[in-house]
Amino acid sequence: MATLTSNLESQAIVKKVYRAFFGPSKYEVKSTDEAILERGSNYRVPFGGGELAVTSWGNGSPAVLLMHGWGGSRAQMTGFVDPLLAAGYRVVAFDQPAHGESDGKTTNILEITPALEKVAEHEGNFDAIIAHSFGTLVTSYALVNKKVPPPARLVYLGAFNRLLDSLPRFQVLAQVSDEIIEGLRGMIYDNFGRDVLDAINNEMLAPQINIPALMFHDTADNVTPIEDSRAIAQVWQSAQLIETEGLGHRGALQSDAIHEQVVKFLKS
Repeated sequence: MATLTSNLESQAIVKKVYRAFFGPSKYEVKSTDEAILERGSNYRVPFGGGELAVTSWGNGSPAVLLMHGWGGSRAQMTGFVDPLLAAGYRVVAFDQPAHGESDGKTTNILEITPALEKVAEHEGNFDAIIAHSFGTLVTSYALVNKKVPPPARLVYLGAFNRLLDSLPRFQVLAQVSDEIIEGLRGMIYDNFGRDVLDAINNEMLAPQINIPALMFHDTADNVTPIEDSRAIAQVWQSAQLIETEGLGHRGALQSDAIHEQVVKFLKS
């Protein structure tokens, strides 16, 4: 009886951890982010029983899509807006499901990818996509597996490689036991399919994307290790990796030097 109770308690903990794993933390919007969002055209797009929050700046084309990472928001990407507008681009950013001002409490890559499709349908083709962290994996998966029209250029910042590498990283943050993590892994495989999940990694997806790409990754990134980008760049012939120092995981998003290199690459 004690063993049965223990198993039931363990299952209950795994279910709770499962919800936490798929529930992104909220990005704290800074006043400078908010001011840039307010200058744009803000609207909402119906998606999956809820709505996506979208902002666009500028008019006409070419257009650039900004893709935030897990636990981020479109506000986090606003450092790119003015440099891109000055270079003649229209800029679009959206909050992924369960992120920022979009609806939902939990989400996953198989839901976020159709959201990207939805925004692309609404806004038209993008000349470039600039993606950060988990957003790079979403972008690669969408370009290979979905009907997202390929852009002319890609920019990946702090790229995330293998989807299930997020489990050990989550374990450290959540401070849960190996037993609970293995239970979580089993539940994820049961719900999504092991083959599907194992195939979602940038190292396999990126080489199928024949688009010039510029990658940035900081050597001291303590969220997504630089080894992720190194592994991707090694097999992605159309990509160039620039290793930075002192920017951490998110510093590139606000770096004038990075913005300048990105615009130069997009214009090349």
